[in-house]
Amino acid sequence: MSYDRKLDQVCPHYVIEEALFVNVDHQTVKPIRPIASGPSVMVRVNGVAQVPAYGLHIAAEALAAKKGPFDIQAGVNDQLTVRVGGAAEQTLTVPAGTQLSSRQLAKHLNLSLREAAFSVTDKRRIRLRSGRLGPKASLFIEPTSTMADTIGLTTNRIWRGQTVFPGWSLVRDPNTLDDRPTRFVVFDEPFGGAQDYVELSYTTVREECRRCGGLGVENDWRYGASGEVAQVRDEALLIQEITKAIYTIQQSNPFHLWYGSNVVRTVGKRLSSSGLVQNMIVADIQEAFRRWQAIKRKQEEEVGQEVSDAEYPFRLVSLILEQSQRDQTIVFVNATVQNRSRREIQIERGIKLPEPLDLMGSTAQEGVLRQSLSDYVLTG
Repeated sequence: MSYDRKLDQVCPHYVIEEALFVNVDHQTVKPIRPIASGPSVMVRVNGVAQVPAYGLHIAAEALAAKKGPFDIQAGVNDQLTVRVGGAAEQTLTVPAGTQLSSRQLAKHLNLSLREAAFSVTDKRRIRLRSGRLGPKASLFIEPTSTMADTIGLTTNRIWRGQTVFPGWSLVRDPNTLDDRPTRFVVFDEPFGGAQDYVELSYTTVREECRRCGGLGVENDWRYGASGEVAQVRDEALLIQEITKAIYTIQQSNPFHLWYGSNVVRTVGKRLSSSGLVQNMIVADIQEAFRRWQAIKRKQEEEVGQEVSDAEYPFRLVSLILEQSQRDQTIVFVNATVQNRSRREIQIERGIKLPEPLDLMGSTAQEGVLRQSLSDYVLTG
């Protein structure tokens, strides 16, 4: 049973890590494409930190200099007086004990502490961290603390939190179109450096998507959780193979000049009422179908590979070509293919000209269509 990598995917129109420099005001970042969804925006600054909309802040932190274990004696070194932010002093008392580990001591201190917490580093040093974040967070160890010298905490000093990167918001440019609004990322405060850059990830509008070129469908591989490539077999393989054979521009693959069809070239011409162009397209699709049918027959009979009945293109039952009544730049191709299992499969695809319909079928349109459908190439 043969298989192919799955190509046809619904495009998420998601731009990933678009690198942009901050404007001269050190505050504004303008994306290349319109931002369609505010919640989809992710901001990464200087390739280091992911910055949420409320900014990236760190807590006030005091790190002890000595490692455990510790000996605690009642009335000698059993008290630690802490002031968290602007709150009142908190005096923490630890039961006496010998050879108390850093983890045991931190657990005793946390029993009566509010708005902050003690923890232990990998090197068995005790760390005090405030619950609040940013410059308003602060810690102060009173000089009267008898335990401070035992564990190595500096007294009579204020530790403060910091703002690593300011918060940001989306601001709409009033001079843009309603269906494609340009929105800037504006930080709450200017950056200090002149070379700061931002990587933006966001969902854009379909018409401006570079992944699918506005087609709504992209042709790229997908990977599972363990790194395996998504595959198609049987009827799904038949649909993908026929679709590629029809919409690949013939002679665009230098290794298989016979592969593909001239549908993309022909569709740029106006569909006349006499049906001449329609007949050309239908005949071209039928010929592409027969060529691919011959390839599958050779794969089975001459190469010796297994071709399942579900994937074998047995017969092209019907082929209908329609031009959209609402948009003259769109042509719908509806094909019914029967596999060797006698099951009829519907293959529908719309082709949209990226430029206004050209009565003469210009080569400029053909060039754009080549780019739009260039992902349909022969694989495997």
